Amino acid sequence: MDQYSEKDYVKVAIMYYDEGMTQAEIARKLGVSRSLISKILIDAREAKIVEIFINSQSVYTVKLERALELKFGLKDVIVVDTESLSDTEIKRKVGRTAANYLESYIKRADAVNKIGISWGASLKSVIDYFPYLNYPDIHIYPLVGGMGNEYFYLHSNQLVHELAKKIRAKAHYLYVPAMVSTYTLKKELEQDLTISGVLEEAKDVDIALVGIAGVNNQNTMAQTGYINSSDIARLKELGVIGDINSHFFDSHGEELGYDINQRVMGLDLNQIKKIPTVVAVAYGNDKAKAIKVSLENQLIDILVTTDTTAQKILQ
Repeated sequence: MDQYSEKDYVKVAIMYYDEGMTQAEIARKLGVSRSLISKILIDAREAKIVEIFINSQSVYTVKLERALELKFGLKDVIVVDTESLSDTEIKRKVGRTAANYLESYIKRADAVNKIGISWGASLKSVIDYFPYLNYPDIHIYPLVGGMGNEYFYLHSNQLVHELAKKIRAKAHYLYVPAMVSTYTLKKELEQDLTISGVLEEAKDVDIALVGIAGVNNQNTMAQTGYINSSDIARLKELGVIGDINSHFFDSHGEELGYDINQRVMGLDLNQIKKIPTVVAVAYGNDKAKAIKVSLENQLIDILVTTDTTAQKILQ
């Protein structure tokens, strides 16, 4: 600040911040270079002549979003403020926020012709809050099998049906369970042209909507009866951290060659990673470690989560 007085700095700051002039306009008016104006503005902030305050309640969550984006190289992060909300309110707010984001993504994307959906309670909430639109040219595919009477509303086929109905899209169904009894049976079912056709098409979706689960009784696979307490204990012994699309992975984001993974009727993690945009809707302390590993190993591209989960991941 030796060459210029404090008044000079204030004058440039007023022209830039209050009057909305560009740095180039200020430089022309004062007869100096644009780079000098840029330096004056930086020096003014460092000297506390200028202090910028962002007057919005969103500052806290936006800072968490940017921290996650920069740390893990994500395309986008949406953090939901959960201050003073009950568990039920959090579930609704996350579902509504994710639905709004997905809607805006479809509208602004150059081309979304195929959407893939996994299964689970978090994704059901997204579909519940998704608005009614008109996209008759979009095709929607399940990323994993979904059959059964219990918890049918969480299954991928049902979620595909509900979303297709809401946006007048074309639904495709995978008429097999999420997991079958043996690997041999899985390979036999994959020989069926209808089943293999849907699975092949699902690999080529433009955007995939998935959940991330930890290894516990809240896991969708456990809730729907595909795995039991003994399976969960065994998975933990093997170093399993969580699952995406019912495929379990370790702390390196690698899918294990465990029997359960080999019996899942759906896209595996390598196939999921090849999808151009993978959106995960996941939150909760019990899922934080699994989410972090997913981010570290680029298993997903976009994350919708809560402020408390974001904090835990960053810590």
